Amino acid sequence: MIADAGEPAAVAPPYSFNVRPEVWIPLVLLFGALGYPFFLLLTSAFNVGDPQALPAVEYGLANFVALTGHLDWIGNTLLVAFGGTALGISIGVVLAWVIHRTTLPGRRLFELLIAIPYPLGPLVGALAWSQLGAPRDGLINRVYMYMTGSSNPLIDIYTPLGIIFVEAIFEAPVAVLIIGAAMQRMDPALEECSSIFGSGKIRTAWKVTLPLMMPAILSAALFMFTSMIGSFAIPTMLGTSSRFYVSTNAIYVLLQGYPPNYPLAAALGLVLVAMTAVAVWLVQRVLRGRTYAVISGKNYRPRPVNMGRWTWLLFALACAYVLLSLILPLGTLLVASFQTSNAIVFDFATWTLRNYVYVMFDFPTTREAILNSILLGIATGVIGVACATFIAVVTHRSRSAGRPLLEQVTMLPQAFPRLIFAFGFLWMILTLPVQLYGTLAAVLLAYIIVFLPLAYRGMSGVVVQIDKALEEAARISGANAARVARTVTLPLLRPGLLATGVLLFMVSVREISASLFLSGPNSPVLGPAIFSFWDSGGMPRVSALAVVQAVIILIALTVVRYLANRNAKV
Repeated sequence: MIADAGEPAAVAPPYSFNVRPEVWIPLVLLFGALGYPFFLLLTSAFNVGDPQALPAVEYGLANFVALTGHLDWIGNTLLVAFGGTALGISIGVVLAWVIHRTTLPGRRLFELLIAIPYPLGPLVGALAWSQLGAPRDGLINRVYMYMTGSSNPLIDIYTPLGIIFVEAIFEAPVAVLIIGAAMQRMDPALEECSSIFGSGKIRTAWKVTLPLMMPAILSAALFMFTSMIGSFAIPTMLGTSSRFYVSTNAIYVLLQGYPPNYPLAAALGLVLVAMTAVAVWLVQRVLRGRTYAVISGKNYRPRPVNMGRWTWLLFALACAYVLLSLILPLGTLLVASFQTSNAIVFDFATWTLRNYVYVMFDFPTTREAILNSILLGIATGVIGVACATFIAVVTHRSRSAGRPLLEQVTMLPQAFPRLIFAFGFLWMILTLPVQLYGTLAAVLLAYIIVFLPLAYRGMSGVVVQIDKALEEAARISGANAARVARTVTLPLLRPGLLATGVLLFMVSVREISASLFLSGPNSPVLGPAIFSFWDSGGMPRVSALAVVQAVIILIALTVVRYLANRNAKV
């Protein structure tokens, strides 16, 4: 039927219930991979019958009542999460402002050096600072007591404040990245208006820049808070000796006990998930109904603020962060890896490379762990990027209904602390008819799910930058869908594919929480292997293994920087 000239043409309804296979198939798979482990976790938390039953058959609140006798676990978790987030955000805001909004000398170099601690991971940070800040044997305290003659240590890293400090300095690069990206997009005219009315540079930063950055600051704070709620390596390595338990290492102890207390561990895990959900709700509530527009429609070039005599103080602050988060930890691990005993001595005649020979060649477990982690990193990068790219293309290109739901479900793993997800995922694979427990396949599946939000965010940002007209032009010229993807879409996506793939490689090589319960004796990986070495003593060998892990990650980071620079020149 042809509409009359005066009649408006029929408009397709904005919503449709026509969900196509490219949307519902990944939705079903993701719901299964996330929903079933959560269902098992939920039922076990209320299980008051046989603790081994999956799913439970008798339900009650006894496990949550039992948690009231261990409120210190939850209180310690909140203390570390709030304290670490507050300190980490403070560091991140200052460093982001110093690097992106001031005339700091060597800004590009600092931008790289400040980013490195995060991919190195909390395991490396905890191990290094346990040798730097131990009350008696730590290098910092040894130097301090030697120089001052004092018998009291300068710092004690095995305290809640020490744990908060290490958490903050190794999570701060995320805040620098998120807040710095927002600062680079901000119109400097907003700050210039403040200066015209007589405000100084520091006052302008405090009264104008900081409030306008609130969405980015809250996003970074939410990411850090949820990460610290699920943190395992740092609280375990630095808090065990003082019996300072947070929820994650308490869950580990509950599961490693005999008999393991699965229901109480599940109830505690459910509390962590609830904490994360409340944090997400609070951030959304704070930002709702407010405007933080910082980008105008006019062209502008960001102009760094000349801080004058304050420049060298800011330079010193940036140097101090790099020293505490990168140079001292890596330097300490490197020196410790050459020792013949747990005590670090600077007698070069006694240094040896035998620890590297042992972990890389002589000891089968660590040798296999290195190889397995590299293989897992490559597989996670390839498969994770492929899945994320498919979902990103469907989300931004498909006309099917359900695309917003697909995006939300893809980001859902971010809401689960990794140790808790691994706990639920372990139960899921134990109930499957296929034997996956203790295999690399189980670890790989967990990595792909856990890091899917990270991969999706990386590829989504690349997909939306590609104009649909390029693909439509190829179709008009007679190319089918496969040829369009091969000759147009994939070449344009290549820089993002490579960068995101290498990023997934780095985070999977350093991961411990998601693989602690899933890797078995026949499938060791680096994170649990380093943790096991630390647990059994032998600091020189565990330091050598940590240095090997750091070198693998640094090589991958170099590849990312090379790809980014080459792409920028094209």
